Amino acid sequence: MHKKGLIILLLILATTIGYSQSENIKIKSEHLKEANYLKMDDFYLTHYLYIDLFLRENLFPTASPEEVSTILKAIKTYVSVDTPLEIEIEKPGDRNYVIKMAILKKDDGTELLIAFTNWSTKERKFEKEIKTENDSYTRWYFLNDNKMTYRKDMSAENDYETMSKSDLANAYLFDELSDNDTKIKSTIDDALEESNVTVVEDITSHLILLKHQIFLRDHDNIATQTDYINELIETNETEFDLRGVKMAFIATKFQIELMK
Repeated sequence: MHKKGLIILLLILATTIGYSQSENIKIKSEHLKEANYLKMDDFYLTHYLYIDLFLRENLFPTASPEEVSTILKAIKTYVSVDTPLEIEIEKPGDRNYVIKMAILKKDDGTELLIAFTNWSTKERKFEKEIKTENDSYTRWYFLNDNKMTYRKDMSAENDYETMSKSDLANAYLFDELSDNDTKIKSTIDDALEESNVTVVEDITSHLILLKHQIFLRDHDNIATQTDYINELIETNETEFDLRGVKMAFIATKFQIELMK
């Protein structure tokens, strides 16, 4: 089947049979059963989907850890090649926020987890329904065993030879190559030992170290590193523009809550 046709078919399959959830979240699917098909590490699920489906485009930034966890757990439990999942979130205003998760399996065996939404990037508003043929906000991720990789984080999309140590460690952390996981810590250490870096660059490297500790479930060091980054930001925020790294730090602390 043609890729576009399959995507449209997957969307049509999602109907309105509900499932137990928090008061303002409705999780739906035609044949709701525990497929447990998705095998990605929860580190990737919580990192990508929290940022992409809640923070980006200001879609649902006020979501609580409990609400986000409810949605992510349902995605991992019920979504499969045969079963897409529809999630509707009640919001103030005329339209609710609708997410449809589906897996596209290509002819070469490659699998993509696709998140469709009813957010119009052109009109900057929630539409009545998802429109895959135009400007509805959509994200997709490559699935490979326990890896889940955003398309722009794939190794083929990046030139590792020209990256800074900090960027390279981040690339190793999120690319699809398991062999690169063993290179993350030493590359971060190299980045942290570099001199003549800006305050923002230094905090960014420490944030990547924290991300790696979350990936490893290194709980003792997660707490220590979180306190250290918080101190770095408090010490320097009056002198430097740290808005970007502060936002990244807040999102990372939220991920820590999701991973508990």
